[in-house]
Amino acid sequence: MTTNPRLGAHARAAYRCARASAILLGFATAASLASAPVAGASAVAGSAAAICAKVSAVSVSAVVGYKLPAPSANTLTLPATKKNDEISSVVTSCTYGAQTLAALPKDVIIDYAVTSRALTAADVKKGLAQANQIKITIVPYHGLGVTAYYYSFSESGIAIQGLTGFEGTKEYGGSTYSKTTSKSQLAALVRLAEKL
Repeated sequence: MTTNPRLGAHARAAYRCARASAILLGFATAASLASAPVAGASAVAGSAAAICAKVSAVSVSAVVGYKLPAPSANTLTLPATKKNDEISSVVTSCTYGAQTLAALPKDVIIDYAVTSRALTAADVKKGLAQANQIKITIVPYHGLGVTAYYYSFSESGIAIQGLTGFEGTKEYGGSTYSKTTSKSQLAALVRLAEKL
């Protein structure tokens, strides 16, 4: 990775994306959007590569309309803490694209998480209230056949948007660093994440 000072903005944007998810879910599922640190998390790359191999770059490229390389894989194990409402999770993320500032607008991330308990209505209500305070847009999304939320925000000029669907203790997500990705494309990315 380069020493370009704007990459600090990339890390801040990624951290805020993790926070958006943490606010809504009580855990940092969208930590996959970056190499930004998440307190208490431990990262593993080995088995994540096998998981990410289940969704080809060709499939993801077909959704977004441009060619992407094979994914880089990462798994985060997030412990239960008071800050995340005592929910632990294991998050596997697959990033398709070069993780450099110049390449960010074309990067695509799909992720899969397993949590220690399912999201409750109280978690959602609390998360939406907190999101409003820090100017992250989180709204319900209908059309996936599961409980789902669309989120968007920008950090230092970097736009981030994503869609996350929930089925019990499983979460599937798709996100990009671009304003041009449509919600239907994000929904298609979530469908691919369901294969992980």
